[in-house]
Amino acid sequence: MKLLIEPEHCTLIIEKYYREIFSYCFAKLGYSYHSAEDCTQEVFVVFFSKHERLEDTDNIRLWLYRTADNVIKTFLRKSPPAVSLEESTEAMNIADSGGFEDTDESLLDVLEPDERKLVELYYDSDYGQRNQAAKRLGLSLPALYRKIHKIKKKLRAAEKKSADAIMDKE
Repeated sequence: MKLLIEPEHCTLIIEKYYREIFSYCFAKLGYSYHSAEDCTQEVFVVFFSKHERLEDTDNIRLWLYRTADNVIKTFLRKSPPAVSLEESTEAMNIADSGGFEDTDESLLDVLEPDERKLVELYYDSDYGQRNQAAKRLGLSLPALYRKIHKIKKKLRAAEKKSADAIMDKE
């Protein structure tokens, strides 16, 4: 079976369209940097996982925008609505009581040392530097995105578990 898009070409596509898709997600998500970054990465994870099945390689840009729309819709459906701090009685109670309890625990503690290093390297670099960071780690850019995506899932699961444990205590 001949691949329509070679993996090396996928990296070029990501480099070419990343900023454009990020800007689109950024605007659609109310200028939330982190949400836009998460959605943009998800778009390219989907792209890399489906690139072998794409029939029309001439309309990759259009496909990326459609995928971005679908990812954004899913993200908004799964994300809880934002509440301002002033409207949140819980936030006001925390502020009135002097803040959060001081703990040494961090969600990052669930990560292995190599995962922590990867996350630090990833978030310490902007998009242009991520390609070089991936090469230093012996990874392709899509492989780096897949690893970051898995780490984010792991952190979300740990966060949910932590939140559930807090709710059980109350």
